[in-house]
Amino acid sequence: MPKNRLTFHTVKELDGELEQALKLFVETFKTEAITAHTYNFNHELTEKQYYKASLLNAKLYIEQGHDIMVAKIDDTIVGVSIMKKTSQKSLIHTLRFVFPEVFELLPLLTKINYRNAVSMSKTMKLTHPLKENYVTLAAIAVTSNYQGKGVGKQFLNEIHQRYKKDFESIYLYTADEKIRTFIHTLVMKWLSINKQVILASII
Repeated sequence: MPKNRLTFHTVKELDGELEQALKLFVETFKTEAITAHTYNFNHELTEKQYYKASLLNAKLYIEQGHDIMVAKIDDTIVGVSIMKKTSQKSLIHTLRFVFPEVFELLPLLTKINYRNAVSMSKTMKLTHPLKENYVTLAAIAVTSNYQGKGVGKQFLNEIHQRYKKDFESIYLYTADEKIRTFIHTLVMKWLSINKQVILASII
C-alpha cells in the first residue's frame, strides 16, 4: 500500500477533476469484461466516443442525485466509483437533460458488437433478490499504477462505511471472475463484523 494518505470525496459537478477521473475510468474499463465484450476498441475513435458518453453519463448521474466518488493520493487521482440510487426523475426529464448532446454519441452505436451485447444480456442474473432500499455500485476503477496495492480494497471499505447506515444493501454487477472472487472474500469479512452488509448481486 502506498505510504501517502488515501482520501475519498464525492464530486458534485462536472469539472476538471471529474474529467480527469473519467479518463482514468475509460482507460481502466476498456479492458473490463462487459465493456470490452460490447465495444470494438480496436477502432481508433471508440475510446474518444466512449469518453464523451462517460462525460454525459456523469452529468446525468450528478443531476439525478447519484454519487461519483474520487479516490486520491495527495493530488493524484487513483480511482473513481459511481453509486446509483433510485432516481425520482422521469424519462421525459432525462431525455430533456441529455438533448441535444446525445446525438453527438450516435457514432458510438456503430462500435457496438450487438451479437455479444445480446448474448451477454441473456446471461445476466441476480444472485440475490433486490432489497427495497438499496444502492448499486455501478462502476469502480483504480488506475493500473495502483492496482494490487490495496487501493481497491480501501475504496470498497469506504463505500461500505458510507452507505451501510442508510441502505439495506449494496449491489454490484460484474462479469470479471477475479473481481467476483475478490468481492466475495471482502463481503465475507464484512458479514463477520456487521450482519447488515450485502454486496452480492453478481453476474
